[in-house]
Amino acid sequence: MIDYFQYNVNPKGRKTGDCCVRAIVGTLGISYAEAVERCAYYAKTLCYGITDKEIVEAVLKDFGYVKMKQPRKKNGKKYTVGEMDQVLTKQQMQDGVLVTIANHHTCITEGVVQDIWDCRYKTVGNYYVMKEA
Repeated sequence: MIDYFQYNVNPKGRKTGDCCVRAIVGTLGISYAEAVERCAYYAKTLCYGITDKEIVEAVLKDFGYVKMKQPRKKNGKKYTVGEMDQVLTKQQMQDGVLVTIANHHTCITEGVVQDIWDCRYKTVGNYYVMKEA
């Protein structure tokens, strides 16, 4: 199972509805300000809300990330965030992965879920990994 590290990249330490920004920061290793600026740019350009999945996808695409379908086990059951070590390669976990769950985005960086709350028990929706060369 993947480990969890409680970490809040919000510069003011606020626990607010900025999970997409925090997940982008953790996945890409960019500053909070840069992540907000990129999200705002795409929100203005694409006419979506700043936290919509289309905005997250656009920002990640700029960095060479691709969207992956919801992973399923051989028996058809869905994976939890904590089980993503069974889906991802070591390189992907090292590079950084953005994971969507119901009403939330989180990241796996260096093989650890880094977020303000432990969401490892939640079911994975889509996830984003660095495009292979």
